[in-house]
Amino acid sequence: MSNLLSSVLNILFNFTNDWGLAIVALTILVKVLLLPLSIKQKMALLKQREFTTEIDEIRKKYRDNETKMNEELTKYYTKNGSSLLGSFTGLIQIPILIILFNVIKANSVDTGSILVPWASSLKSYDTSYIIPLVYALVSISPNLLNYIGYLRRFDESKPLKQNIVSIIIISIILTSRSPVGIGIYFITSSIITFIEELIYRLILRNNYLKQI
Repeated sequence: MSNLLSSVLNILFNFTNDWGLAIVALTILVKVLLLPLSIKQKMALLKQREFTTEIDEIRKKYRDNETKMNEELTKYYTKNGSSLLGSFTGLIQIPILIILFNVIKANSVDTGSILVPWASSLKSYDTSYIIPLVYALVSISPNLLNYIGYLRRFDESKPLKQNIVSIIIISIILTSRSPVGIGIYFITSSIITFIEELIYRLILRNNYLKQI
């Protein structure tokens, strides 16, 4: 897999003649290939929230009859439990992302890029810390959607400020000493994730309005 991604990266460089653009193109390609898994994971998580709601309703309905409650819960688990397996498909992305990380880090991209004119080499870290700051902002963008009433999920509240601060800190730590090329990958991946989340929320809202 490492050799495959490295070969694809070199092919993309031959088209773009810029390692930064090649990394962006490779990231988009990988995200597109993983899109079916991403969609399946989002739907599984949505189903899991519905699953939890239904269980709570059963517990409330039969709270005075434990035998009947256990019977109904068993029936519901048997009927719907398998639908939750899709939530684990996102784990498949982890080894692919690790391999991609290693490919970018190990590849001979010891030049600059039009995307980051302030950096002389994609293999060095960003001494101006522009990339860590941009990545931090892009990373929290999906969480900020809950502050927009039109885009807020119907079963979610606004994210905790502590969670947003934690994401910012982790994002900066993750990219502050990483090669610029890796930072380009992280930023591109996060932007695509934000677009996916935005489209997903618009589709959910559209379906919700149709049901009213």
